[in-house]
Amino acid sequence: MSSSTLVAVIVLGIGCAANPWGIMIAILLLDARRGHGVVWTYVVAWTGAISVVLAALLAGLGTVFGSGSDDSRTAGAWILLAIGVVLVAFGLRRLLQRGQSDASAPEETPRWLRAIENISYPAAFVLGIYSATYPLVIAAAGEIASAETSDQIWLAVLFVALGSSSVVGIAALGTFAPERSAAFLDRMRAWVTAHNRAVITAILLLLGVLLVARGLQGLL
Repeated sequence: MSSSTLVAVIVLGIGCAANPWGIMIAILLLDARRGHGVVWTYVVAWTGAISVVLAALLAGLGTVFGSGSDDSRTAGAWILLAIGVVLVAFGLRRLLQRGQSDASAPEETPRWLRAIENISYPAAFVLGIYSATYPLVIAAAGEIASAETSDQIWLAVLFVALGSSSVVGIAALGTFAPERSAAFLDRMRAWVTAHNRAVITAILLLLGVLLVARGLQGLL
């Protein structure tokens, strides 16, 4: 396994965890009326969703092309290139839209986020599945598929651990250290609310460029 594959998986995992909406939802769920079990339901759904999708993609690539084969590496490179182009396109679109809008006006929190304190356990589970950052999961599958079979399992575990670290950390802080973490989580929620558009745009552009570069490297 090349060091570049390891670095790419780490970066993709961090990018998955840095999803501002996922972070904001986890923080808001700490105040749900049904208690902290709701936020852990969300965490389990998030972690389970990216784990299942990643495993399914790796199994599919391995079945069609053969794990760690040249065909698998080529397919993985095309996946990375395609997702990278899409992410860059969306990032540039958001950047242009921001230039056309009033940047000084604060973004209002959507009504469904403001009403999240009344959420049920099944709804929290569905929300965890919905909120996971699937484009990066797909990109990670393309990257991991290029590695040897013996390396794929621990690379997948590493990605899932990193990709879930933000929501797990928030749930743990709110559950086991609520008083100590309250001020920190309030500041984080305020910052994410105010800057979520800029953060999402930056993630799209940075990861998009990375994936395009990795895809081209695998094809050339």
